Amino acid sequence: MSLGQKVRRAVREPGAAWLWATSLLRGHWVRVWCRVRGIDFTVGRNFRVVGRIVFRGPGRVVFGDDVVVDRVVTPWTHAPDAVIEVGSRSYLNGTRFGCQQSIVIGERAIISDASIADTDQHSTHVDRHSPTAPVRVRPVTIGDNVWIAGSVGILPGTRIGRNCVVGYGAVCAGTYPAHSIIVGNPARVVKRVPGTDGMPDE
Repeated sequence: MSLGQKVRRAVREPGAAWLWATSLLRGHWVRVWCRVRGIDFTVGRNFRVVGRIVFRGPGRVVFGDDVVVDRVVTPWTHAPDAVIEVGSRSYLNGTRFGCQQSIVIGERAIISDASIADTDQHSTHVDRHSPTAPVRVRPVTIGDNVWIAGSVGILPGTRIGRNCVVGYGAVCAGTYPAHSIIVGNPARVVKRVPGTDGMPDE
């Protein structure tokens, strides 16, 4: 959208223009606040915060250009070398992250109040209270242009291909091919995303 188009839209829709401007200002304030507090947060251009973003942990968080944060987004890391990456033009709407190693989200993703974790946090072994009990940690990868609906659980080791749609309340574990509609608990592929016929699977 050109500058002239943006100006004309602002004149037609002053409320939307005000929301856009204030969200940009809040995004800038988050950058400054993170710098002052020593939070390892890198973000591209036009970062917008409509809701709130709450950082926790020693790891790194990287957002691309034109990322929008709505509701309360919690990119929490649990190790100094943990990295959460969110691609450009993605929209996070109440998304919760728990990262011990790596969570990567592609560009143009739409993610609602899903819970995305690359770790179980606690051991499944019977001696789970022991500090030596093994805890599963596996990277999570979500492709470009994926839409994840509300109350979805993305478990450690999950890989979701580009253009997928994950339905409300699904619990994902494993690998899901590109262009899939995914539903259920445990989540399964039910059909192909409309409009993706002829597109390469990966």
